[in-house]
Amino acid sequence: MWASRRIGEDQQLYVVHVQGAAGIGLPTTLLVKKFQNANPALLVDDNVKNRCKLEMTLLASISHDNIINVLHFIQREDAIMLVYEYPVNGSLDYWLHRREGGEQPLSWPQTIAIAIGLAQGLCHLHHRCNRPIVHHNINSENILLDQNFKAVIASFGIAQMNIAGLNQPLPIGDIPVGNFGYAAPEYGVAASQLTEKVDIYSFGVLLLELVTGKLANGADGLLAIWAQDNCNELMANHLKMFKIVVDKGIPDQARYMEEMAAVFRLGVDCTVGDPKQRPSMQIALKRLCRSRGRGPFRGLLIL
Repeated sequence: MWASRRIGEDQQLYVVHVQGAAGIGLPTTLLVKKFQNANPALLVDDNVKNRCKLEMTLLASISHDNIINVLHFIQREDAIMLVYEYPVNGSLDYWLHRREGGEQPLSWPQTIAIAIGLAQGLCHLHHRCNRPIVHHNINSENILLDQNFKAVIASFGIAQMNIAGLNQPLPIGDIPVGNFGYAAPEYGVAASQLTEKVDIYSFGVLLLELVTGKLANGADGLLAIWAQDNCNELMANHLKMFKIVVDKGIPDQARYMEEMAAVFRLGVDCTVGDPKQRPSMQIALKRLCRSRGRGPFRGLLIL
């Protein structure tokens, strides 16, 4: 027995709940990505096969706890499907913005652990693969959470391997801009100069989102621009104004205020307009780990 539902606005992604299937001992939840022609009535052609192969090959070259795993490959005449593990707690977007009334909000220790897990995954993509891999679509919907709220990076459909190396412009291609609010400004003004720093911009937006609970593109406009314009005022006078903008849903805020301010400051530094002034993921990860030690929640982190 199985049941499926489409997730978000993506026409290709389905969450499939499997129960009592042959060969599967326990009920499980899978993520299925469907590749097909723009006209679903047409059969799979070389373009569809190449898109699927690129994503599958890219993910097969990566092995990391904070990056989604491909489990299976299914090919039919009208579609090709990649089957992934689906972390049971769904997307970060759900926990930040669409949580059910009876569900507990994320604690700050959970939140900072999610940020560090995301940073570890991106650090692996940028610095520890054979060639740097740029994701291009980091946002709260594409960060999934497992049973322990460990962050898992998903949705590699427009990811690129940069053969030229770190800090070098990516090959010019038809790269769709990521979600509005998360996309670095250079997508619109210097597409021929894109580097891995576009991911760092999106990562910075997510940090701001984690601390404030605001949408990346919400009532205050673009969160990154709002944070840049107000950072100095928020950080002044012993964080007097900052305490007002922290996500009210985070429990025990006073205990972790200095940690949250440090993460907010890192988010601002990651979203500066000049990509050369943004920290690398290695530096961002180190700063996150240091910020985690500013409050009473401390833990041993293995990099």
